[in-house]
Amino acid sequence: MRQRTVLVTGGTGLLGKGLEETAPAGVRLISIHQRDYRVKGSRAEHRVLDVRDEKGLRELFSSVRFDAVIHAAGLASVDYVEKHPEEARGSNVTGTSHIARLCREQGAHLIYVSTNAVFDGKKAPYRETDPINPVNAYGRIKAECEEVARRDSGSWTIARPILMYGWNHVVTRPNTATWIYDKLLKGESLKLVDDVYENPLYNIQCARALWACVERKPGGVFHLAGKDTLNRHEFGLKLAGVFGLDASLIEAVDSSHFPSIAPRPPNTSFVTERMERELGVSPMTVEQGLAAMKDSMEIVA
Repeated sequence: MRQRTVLVTGGTGLLGKGLEETAPAGVRLISIHQRDYRVKGSRAEHRVLDVRDEKGLRELFSSVRFDAVIHAAGLASVDYVEKHPEEARGSNVTGTSHIARLCREQGAHLIYVSTNAVFDGKKAPYRETDPINPVNAYGRIKAECEEVARRDSGSWTIARPILMYGWNHVVTRPNTATWIYDKLLKGESLKLVDDVYENPLYNIQCARALWACVERKPGGVFHLAGKDTLNRHEFGLKLAGVFGLDASLIEAVDSSHFPSIAPRPPNTSFVTERMERELGVSPMTVEQGLAAMKDSMEIVA
């Protein structure tokens, strides 16, 4: 890959960490986020900047010429978004519009990071050509952001990662895998649902797919997911096995056990043929992803 300058928004999350760890040699990576995080050994230049701040974004784009922008910022708590949809629209839709228009003006390729929540979960596995039908406010807002990315940017890719897992920056909220790991490590019991299905995606694999988008600048939509379709309970059992933890602490329950504000689609698993064919990324099994996660524990420590 020739030397490029790439902007990542929302760069302190699980995906941002994966993008830093897999950044190709010679890439200048600039990461923006709302709070001032100090990440030890980071390969990125971290800056505090809210994507709703159009003036601040214009100043950044005036000072740096970007080859590509990976836009992952925005409110992502499904229940919070259900209760505060207007705040979420400001964070997600307004920010996406600012980024998309600046990409068009500068000639940068926009890679918009969307979600599996744009589907209703009734006709899985989903291909990129399947019609969307979100069942909650978060999915509807992300679908609106997809349309904004198409409309306002000149060159774009929409990437829809499914449930991601991996090691977070210590300053960010846990993901499904790290939450399960921490509970089991402490010897605490936990309940995991057995009626919601996805094909979980290791964050490093997701990052590799997005770097392929930076390099190849493909148009259209890509579904990013792992190889295995399973529920959260099955995922927890596999994690316990890989990390040598006590699987008997995990109890299977259905979704009704956890009253939620926002409805959840039951099965949003993806077909990943386009990811494999056009991005050159082969989906990992859950065991492979968790084993890679375990192997990287010393680096995290």
